[in-house]
Amino acid sequence: MAWIETTDAGNVAQEQGLQTLVMTAAEDIKKGNCCTYATGEIADIGAAELGPFCIALEDIDDTEEGVVAIAPSVIYCLPGAAGFSKGEVLMPSEQTDEEGRLVVVSTPVYNEVVGVALETIADGATAGKVRLGYF
Repeated sequence: MAWIETTDAGNVAQEQGLQTLVMTAAEDIKKGNCCTYATGEIADIGAAELGPFCIALEDIDDTEEGVVAIAPSVIYCLPGAAGFSKGEVLMPSEQTDEEGRLVVVSTPVYNEVVGVALETIADGATAGKVRLGYF
């Protein structure tokens, strides 16, 4: 764990297992802004956002990629019932023949979410990296 003496937005004040992702912005985002990435692209949060959340570690222009920090947690390679994209929220499939496999959540509800995709996988892929939990 490292302490950095700063109060500037977007600077890491305490690091404990910092994890970052490179995400595409859905709008111009300033360093330090709290963002959501439930749609596979990051955007500034609004009052009704439920997450998952991340923090922009740099200024990111609309449609450009930039680095964001996510909450540290366990990452597993988990099977998908279909392809999914980096940043999408995942839940268990409700189909009997797809038990134990994950699908994209269109409207995330906290108690249904398994985790967030950390990479894009195609239909038929055996597994993809998923960060467990929903922040």
